[in-house]
Amino acid sequence: MKRLWSLCGVLFVVLFSPYLKANPIAVSSHFKSQQIINVEYTLEPITQQQAFISKDIDWQKNQADTLNLGLNLTPLWLKVSIKNTSLNDLTLILSVDNPLLDEVSVFHVQGRHILSKTKIGDALPLANRQIKNESLLVPLILPKASHTEVFLRVENEGGLRVPLSLWEPSEYLKYKSKFNLLYGLLVGFILSLAITNLVLYGFSRRRYFAYTGILLTSLWLTLAYIYGFGYRYLQPSGLTFQQLAIPSLFFISGALFVPIQRCIFSTDNKTLSRTQFWLAWAMILITVLMWFLPKHFALSLCLISLPILLLVFFIIAMKQFNQAYKQPSIAYLIGLSAFFSAIIYSGLGVFNPFNLNIGMLSLTFVCFLICSLSLCYAVIKLFLMQRDAEVVSQQNALAESKAQDTLMQERLALQEQARQDLEANIEERTFELQVTLRELEDKNRELEQLNMEDALTKTKNRRYFDKKLIMDIRRSRREQTPLSVIMLDIDHFKAINDNFGHLTGDQTIQTTANIIKEHLKRPLDEVARYGGEEFVVLLPNTPLEGALIIAEQIRKAAANTDIIVAGTTIKFTLSAGVFSAVAEDVNKPSLFTDYADKALYHAKQTGRNRVVSYPLPD
Repeated sequence: MKRLWSLCGVLFVVLFSPYLKANPIAVSSHFKSQQIINVEYTLEPITQQQAFISKDIDWQKNQADTLNLGLNLTPLWLKVSIKNTSLNDLTLILSVDNPLLDEVSVFHVQGRHILSKTKIGDALPLANRQIKNESLLVPLILPKASHTEVFLRVENEGGLRVPLSLWEPSEYLKYKSKFNLLYGLLVGFILSLAITNLVLYGFSRRRYFAYTGILLTSLWLTLAYIYGFGYRYLQPSGLTFQQLAIPSLFFISGALFVPIQRCIFSTDNKTLSRTQFWLAWAMILITVLMWFLPKHFALSLCLISLPILLLVFFIIAMKQFNQAYKQPSIAYLIGLSAFFSAIIYSGLGVFNPFNLNIGMLSLTFVCFLICSLSLCYAVIKLFLMQRDAEVVSQQNALAESKAQDTLMQERLALQEQARQDLEANIEERTFELQVTLRELEDKNRELEQLNMEDALTKTKNRRYFDKKLIMDIRRSRREQTPLSVIMLDIDHFKAINDNFGHLTGDQTIQTTANIIKEHLKRPLDEVARYGGEEFVVLLPNTPLEGALIIAEQIRKAAANTDIIVAGTTIKFTLSAGVFSAVAEDVNKPSLFTDYADKALYHAKQTGRNRVVSYPLPD
């Protein structure tokens, strides 16, 4: 009977929902993904209640694939209708494909009933998001055979570009995995180019390598912020840092073109050099001032003034064009043009003056990649040409020296022989140094192992235990598994020392350590000497019952073990305190040892040779 009513509900949605809502998105159990186009929107100053029920609102339809209203500071309301034609509830993901939006409030409504609501954006903490992702994702649960609406209220000082798409969760996961793989490869490639230039600067001390490395690092950071990864990994607290970081990085990247250009285009025109110098410092000054301006004004200042400054750089570069450095110069101009194109494209995406259908920022990515490759080629080619010129100069000097003085040839031959001998000695010393370093590394490993072990019992020491306890507490909290701690103490140990001597006491401690180690079967279980005759056992993923069994086995084994010293048989017993819990506060690791120690103290007070757990028995 229930299936019959569900089937009737589906027929109602399919037959009559087109007359109730405008252009709804139809989804079924076979739905994969769909880009949401022709969304309805309004810039009227309406309230949440008016958006849901008022019929007097002038909802407009967006005719392009991506809704982009330019640099508009008015809050934007959007409405999307969705009908579920299946007989089951469907869980979908609504993706707002612009991670730079300040604040997006999403309301999932059926009739006048709000099914869910959430608020996300880069001006809000990452913890507010139901799906912890750099993208703006909202889970939607569509009731079976239903017609629901999704309302979005968008506020952003950096432009109202709101591309929307609807995904089935597993389909989105596949898409995101492929995207992150490609993004990681390309961005990693740019970062590797930046690191390579910085390493080349370390070897060659050519400043243009350092400038290029810093510029590529700035481009890499810009891409990280544009795609939301900067917000997720560098600034998840929700401070409005991302919208100002991007124009700042644009300006810093633009300013770094000046020193690179001065290295590539060697010129005697001091007027052009001074112009470049002061323009670069003006860009740095504007970058600092932007942090004290409203975000929309700072972004406008960047996207309007930066293309003008880059155009000036391009004109100056054309006037400084040097035929002797043709290949580096052309590569530099290509890199500058690619960066200029990326800025223009970003400006068109933000301001949208011609109602362009600018959706993804792939062109910015491509421009940055071309810019990175071109600049790397330019500076490497410049280095090779300078090196070749230096080699040719050296060869000419040597030829002149040979023609003028035969004695100089002999001296050069002797110098060459000495150089070869020196290189051979250096290689030999380098090999010896590598062997020595390898031996030193082995010794360091041995020393580190000794630092973690107690010399008497060959168990872990207190220092290692403190670190291991913190790690196991974090694992317990992350995996929500119980962590057990057993504190063990040798009963009447002082009497053993006083009656039989410290050597016998040491043997008793060693025997105790061996007994404990024999009862620990799992690789993650650890025993450490906590101090004197006291031991502590860490049992990850072990409930209280299991810890009590192990503690009791250890206690019985100790009670049944005899120590024979000089023909004298010595018996000893152990007292144990046990505490087990799922860690809640990783900042208080001492709670586990404190509670176990209290249980141990209670065991001592109530007769010794027993196991007591915390909370203490009444």
